[in-house]
Amino acid sequence: MLCLLLVAAAPLASADAKSPVDPTQKGGLMWNRSGLPAVFPLQVKTPPGQDYFLTLIDVKTGDPALAAYIKGGKFFKVLVPPGVFRLRFATGNVWQGEDDLFGPGRKTQHFELRDPLTFEIRGIGIKAGHVVSLLGRQPGELAEMTRKDQLICQSLRLRISPSIHSAFDRRQTQAVDHGPRHDLSKSAHAAGRDRGAFVGPRYLEDHDLRFTNPRYDLQSRYCG
Repeated sequence: MLCLLLVAAAPLASADAKSPVDPTQKGGLMWNRSGLPAVFPLQVKTPPGQDYFLTLIDVKTGDPALAAYIKGGKFFKVLVPPGVFRLRFATGNVWQGEDDLFGPGRKTQHFELRDPLTFEIRGIGIKAGHVVSLLGRQPGELAEMTRKDQLICQSLRLRISPSIHSAFDRRQTQAVDHGPRHDLSKSAHAAGRDRGAFVGPRYLEDHDLRFTNPRYDLQSRYCG
């Protein structure tokens, strides 16, 4: 269980020009200034009634690394870069842009996680993220929040495409014939279909089973 801390100081404002007011701000990632790819899952569960502006603060530098907007009560998940971050929240009713957040004074409330969260690779091919729940929090109140790991396991799957090459194909490729050419391979396969099926030693003698075009596919799944 992680407790919420009130943050007396206003959150870091955007280093860019003054943000326009946008009451219809959509939920999701707003920016990533870490310079690193965002590949680790962070899910935040919130109650309806207010929206949230989330900022990830890099513990090493103290700089904001990523920001996202959360619509209260809606499903929210974002991919974040690797590192150790403090999660800082601002919450309110009407979004006024990154400079004014949800308005002056009590219109905007601030809190953050006491303990930072680590997003990293664990073991072989396991991306470690987190699920944070604010469902016990009511507007204007402090509450305890829960946190649990969310793991993505990755693995490589080898795919090989089989192909069958017949002796007739080889003969046709090697033959030099300036007269009319017949497709012996198709004729042989047609004759084989008339017999029922290509089975038995004779078929194995006349055909080579080859495996070509090996390919590795990356597969991901939630595993914890």
